[in-house]
Order: sequence, then structure tokens, then C-alpha cells
Amino acid sequence: MKSIRSFVMAAAVLAVIPAMAQKSIPLVYDQEFAGAKYPAPAFPSVDEATNLETLPNPFEFSNSKKQVKKFKDWEKRRAEIVRELQHYEIGEKPMIGKENIEATLENNTLTVKVTRNGETLEISARINYPEGDGPFPLMIGASNNSLPRQFFSERKIATMNFSERQVNSYSQMGGFGGGEKKDGRGTYNFDRLYPELVDNGAYSEWTWGVSRLIDGLEIVGAASKIDMKHIGITGCSYAGKMALWSGALDERIALTIAQEPGGGGAAAWRVSQTLGNVENLGNTDDHWFMKSMWDWKEDNVTKLPYDHLRSGLPACPSGTG
Repeated sequence: MKSIRSFVMAAAVLAVIPAMAQKSIPLVYDQEFAGAKYPAPAFPSVDEATNLETLPNPFEFSNSKKQVKKFKDWEKRRAEIVRELQHYEIGEKPMIGKENIEATLENNTLTVKVTRNGETLEISARINYPEGDGPFPLMIGASNNSLPRQFFSERKIATMNFSERQVNSYSQMGGFGGGEKKDGRGTYNFDRLYPELVDNGAYSEWTWGVSRLIDGLEIVGAASKIDMKHIGITGCSYAGKMALWSGALDERIALTIAQEPGGGGAAAWRVSQTLGNVENLGNTDDHWFMKSMWDWKEDNVTKLPYDHLRSGLPACPSGTG
């Protein structure tokens, strides 16, 4: 498995370009968000934002007063992009200390218990190991791993699926209590721990769950038999978005493989707006994102202070969504 950082934002995939080369550019980090130490940039409202028909310059800082010229500048600029993505699109992905997390590994099943606000959320996932003693690279399936199994078994790569419904359901419908509300926003397991983040979209909460599994692997240590510098994530369709967001918001993930992630994934909102009946901003599941993101739809798309990468990605295998 190649250790390649993958990001939602166009800028982030350029983080390792030769022009920025230095003696040692990290291919993966040992922390969830290395830029947490930097303050957030200003967040202009729709009325305050500048109209920009082209994609924003990924190497220009949010205040437009400086550009990234050396790799050491990139950590700060990347942190700005991460903050903007959360503020405008999916909501806050909260950090939590290891003192609030318990993790065990029994019968190849990783169980992570996160406690906050007097509530405990449990996430579990079975690890499928190849033959051998390890440590093994790990590929996490976002909801499911739709890639051919031999891709991993032949390469001695362990696999594990993240079941997102343990954190928040598809489209946030219903709620953890089997509620009758059509819109279950704010009534899921994640919301028991973070009631103040009721406006979050599902993608911030799903990526939070993926990060807690990675915390669990760190806590159990060598017993996991996982090579922590070679963790990847993959998904298809709405789970392709989940994979991209997870890779963007957790810098311990070395490789992201997203299939057909659509709008809110690899596609640039500005470009999708020009293509007609596609999954553009305002034409996707609003439960996946913050409701306030819809303030930027249609004529306001070109005012977004950020955007996504536009690229071609492989299709999902037949029958997977």
C-alpha cells in the first residue's frame, strides 16, 4: 500500500508536489489533526464573501495576504481549509482525549467506548487478518469494502469495516430511540455525547467514528497487529464521500480510495453547478451536510471560500450502490 495523503479539497492532494520538496516530507502523520494548534480563519457570510468564478487558489491563505511558498507553511494553510470545510459544509468534528476512550481487542473484534457528557458510545469492528504475524497495513471499509477482496489478501493487508449506523444513521432518519420524526437530526448516538452539535451533518459524525476506531488501535497497541503508518480507507457512493471526508479530516490515514463519491466528494461544487441535473450543492441529501450549506446553492456557489477537487474516479461494482 502506498502511503499517499488524500484530501477532500483540491489543495490537499497537492501537498507533496516536488516544488515544495524538502529533505523529509511526511507521508502520514501520527495525530488526527496536526493543525489544531492554529486559530481558525475568518468565516465570511454569503453576503460578505467575494464572488469567484474559478476554483480558489489552494496555496493562498484565507486572508489573501500570503501564499504557501514552503512545505512548512502548508500545515497552517491545510488547517485553514479543514476549518472552512467543517464550518461551511459538514459541521464540527470534535476532538476528544484518550482519557475518555477505552479500547479492547477480543476474538479479532476491536471495541471502542467513548464517554462524554455522562454518556458512553460504543463502536465495534471486526478485523480480518491475512496469514502471518504482522504488523499488517489496514484498509477500512466505509460502511462496506466494495473492492475485490483479493486486492488485500494477496498483498497481506488486513481489512475492517466501519458500521456508520453505530454513530448516526443514513440520512439521519428516525433516531436512536426508533423515533417517529422524519428528520432525526440531533437524535442519534453521537448526539447523546455532543448535544450542542445538533446542526452537524452526518459526514462530520461518521468521520468522528472512524477516528475513534483509529484511536482504539493506538490504545491496544502492538496487540492489534496493525501497521499504524499504513492505514487506508475506501468506500463507494455516499460511502465514497465518507471515505474522502475521513481521509481529509484524519491525518493518520495514509491512503483514501473513493469510488463515485459524487457531490460533496471529489466533485467541485462550482463545476457541478454548470453541468445541469447532477448532484450539485442544493441537489444532494441535506441530512449529510449542515442545513446552512444550502445558503450557498445556485448563484451563491461561486462565493464559497473553498471548493473540492474535480477528478475522474472508478465506478462502484455492480449492485453496490
